[in-house]
Amino acid sequence: MAFVSWLLFPVFTENLIKTVGYRPVFQSTSALWLVAVWFFYTWYTFLAIGVAGFFVVIAWFVRRKKVGIKSKSVFYPMVSFVVPCFNEEKRVARCVSSLFECASRYSGLCEIIVVDDGSIDLTYEVAWGALETGRRRYPDVHGKIVRHSANLGKTEAVRTGVNKAFGSLIAVVDGDSWWAPHTLKRLVDYMLANGKAAVTGYVHPTDGKHETNAYSTLQQLEYSQGLGIYRCAQSYANCVTVVPGAVSIFRADALRDVLNLRRPRSVTEDLEITLEFQKRGLGVGYASEAFGGTVAPLSLSGFWGQRLRWFTGWLDNCLGVHKDLLFKRMWISALLWFTLGTEYGGALVDVAALAGFPFLFWFAPDRVYFALNFLLFLAYALVVGVVFQAVALRFCYGRFNWGWLLAYSPFYYILKFLNGAARLVGSVRFLLFKDKGRWRRA
Repeated sequence: MAFVSWLLFPVFTENLIKTVGYRPVFQSTSALWLVAVWFFYTWYTFLAIGVAGFFVVIAWFVRRKKVGIKSKSVFYPMVSFVVPCFNEEKRVARCVSSLFECASRYSGLCEIIVVDDGSIDLTYEVAWGALETGRRRYPDVHGKIVRHSANLGKTEAVRTGVNKAFGSLIAVVDGDSWWAPHTLKRLVDYMLANGKAAVTGYVHPTDGKHETNAYSTLQQLEYSQGLGIYRCAQSYANCVTVVPGAVSIFRADALRDVLNLRRPRSVTEDLEITLEFQKRGLGVGYASEAFGGTVAPLSLSGFWGQRLRWFTGWLDNCLGVHKDLLFKRMWISALLWFTLGTEYGGALVDVAALAGFPFLFWFAPDRVYFALNFLLFLAYALVVGVVFQAVALRFCYGRFNWGWLLAYSPFYYILKFLNGAARLVGSVRFLLFKDKGRWRRA
């Protein structure tokens, strides 16, 4: 499809422009101009249709096949929820309440361990109250809270909780996230049926209130593509790169070994832990029917800080902590190279395209004809993007009617531009100044 589009779209635009009555008047132009136009046209066509279409087909196949989603086991192992928190007094109660609800629908034993990582607000008191309320409502579910006297960081909070856990499975849940009632059972079913050591599910970004914040809405479009299509497709070849803190479950012995012996040190600890699992040949899966929510950054500064941390942490892991993984004969290695080329290299292409457009227009053999072709290509790209987004939303939300999000699709390119800029800034900081990223509150 990408090749046919690449071959026939120029013919289509030429005939359409002639139909409206414009006859191009060409002048001589340089070979450099022709090469630049050919490169940008080829890059965006094959990326938007060929690569994206390939991942859609794989994700569709995974969802349609649904191999081993339901476990045949009559014994469900004990699960320990570990909830790391720092200054989450406004959100931790919802998190804890949702985990009690999940535990009540699970056939095995459960415990909830909240780790207050030196909060300076009322996180400890609110969490304690939520645990007490949950224990009275669900007496079979155990709960406790542990407190650090100082802020030691998320990795240390997770390590503390994991080392105090009794379960053979450990679910790590960020304090600003919550799970749908069925999530735990679906994660464990998928894990047991497929022999995975770690499993994640779909994360729904929200403003935590009325779903009206523009930043969280655009991130819903982003997550539906990134998780509903790309991460789902990654699971087909055991290439899931990240088991995020919002929705994650691990085999306890494997997670404890990584935390205590490997001792993750990057700002993207979830990525570092997942890649360590991959290096050890431990299966990592994605259960598309497991659903959780998380509060997304609700401002430009919060979004920018989060993405700088993500993208700098990705470079730190792939070019530093786990650089040996790039040279292993594994599918995950090929995926990391692909990400480095299409996302970080693609950010450079986007900047070059934006900076070079005035020059391409000025030196075009027929500026009007070039402008008309460019506008038609933008319209075509928008149609392709809307179709791709509609598929992503269908994959993620199923029977729920989220079609109204399609109206935001044209604005999604703003988010892509911000992501590209953050990748470039993060790359410069990491490569030139050895900056490995830092935490920043959203």
